[in-house]
Amino acid sequence: MWLDNWIVQNNFPDPLLRQGIRRLLRQRLTEEDKYDPEARQSRLSQLIEQLKASPIAVYPKPDNGQHHLPPVAFFGYCLGKYLKFSCGYWKPETNDLDTAEKDMLELTCQRAALTDGQKVLELGCGWGSLSLYMAGK
Repeated sequence: MWLDNWIVQNNFPDPLLRQGIRRLLRQRLTEEDKYDPEARQSRLSQLIEQLKASPIAVYPKPDNGQHHLPPVAFFGYCLGKYLKFSCGYWKPETNDLDTAEKDMLELTCQRAALTDGQKVLELGCGWGSLSLYMAGK
């Protein structure tokens, strides 16, 4: 559906998106309100049992793999020495990719208020540049 593509591409205005979410929530609450208290409790119990039997996480549809098609060496030409896949932090005085990657990794660590001895679950992508940077700190 074209609307799904528009939303995924972040082309749909947030106020309209919120309005749509609120409308769907009102519909759901109205639907649930049709039942008497005993039926609502029964539906809730069924939902809880269904969730208990479900996997913790549903595996999303896999990506199409297009960004994994080039050989790894290709990314060595496009990324800096930290192989930071997503972005860099370009200060006014920054004039090279390695520094921009390092500064972004440092800023991420600062914002996360990391301290020695913490255990970190890093769910990033790419080659683990943030994990490797945190481990080397």
